[in-house]
Amino acid sequence: MGDRDIMKKEINFALYAIKKNIQSSAELRASFLMNMFGMILNNLGFIILWVFFAKIAGNIGGWTANDVIGMLGFSSLAYGVVFSFGSGLRNLPDYIASGVFDRFMLSPKNLIVRIATASFDTSAVGDIVFGFVCIVVYLFLISATLLQVLLSLLFVFLSSFLFLAVTISIVSVGFFFSDASPVTQSLFELFITPSLFHGGAFQGGLRIFFTFIIPSLVVGTLPIEAIRDVSIEKAIMVGFLGMVWFVFSLGLFGKAVKKYESSNFMSFGV
Repeated sequence: MGDRDIMKKEINFALYAIKKNIQSSAELRASFLMNMFGMILNNLGFIILWVFFAKIAGNIGGWTANDVIGMLGFSSLAYGVVFSFGSGLRNLPDYIASGVFDRFMLSPKNLIVRIATASFDTSAVGDIVFGFVCIVVYLFLISATLLQVLLSLLFVFLSSFLFLAVTISIVSVGFFFSDASPVTQSLFELFITPSLFHGGAFQGGLRIFFTFIIPSLVVGTLPIEAIRDVSIEKAIMVGFLGMVWFVFSLGLFGKAVKKYESSNFMSFGV
């Protein structure tokens, strides 16, 4: 069987698993809608805070309130895409600690795909809706040209792709600790928090650090600057960093899995 056939089978399996996860979650319609709209309201509070800050503080590093709306749109959308359809990745440290990871090892499917599609987070769908609306509003506010709209569509993919790559890297750390949940959660907060802050506040060494060491600004800040300035160079840089992190994440995951030892929680009562 050729690589193309294998890839096709993996994609079909992923789509099938996602479809079943959505159908299962949608059966409890009231819970599904409450989780989704609850996340949207939570994000609205966050965006109101930063927009008022941008209005009061004025132009910071060339950023306006409109740019903050767009930045939160890309960050929320990337988070929503990865943690709705690939919610299982976030649970990987728990799978490892509890021994549930054993059943993934026995699956003939791609290991990362199997883990990612093991669960579905309905609240993250709210992030997708919120992020999409924010991006549309941002493009309207800046009277976007056709090229800016096309760049926005490109960055929806690139931001989500990089977010996925960094997430795989972070959860792979779970194989190196007996109780990795606090560690991976701290690493994820270190990554996601700067991506939700005012992009103009990151200058100098801090900007370099959160671009090339911890790529938080690549999720939302750089896409907005590339769209605003119609910068193809920044678009290329975001794509390049995404590829680097994806290759790194696959390599780290492969080495981390080799550290895994099957957990056995069977015991005999006395």
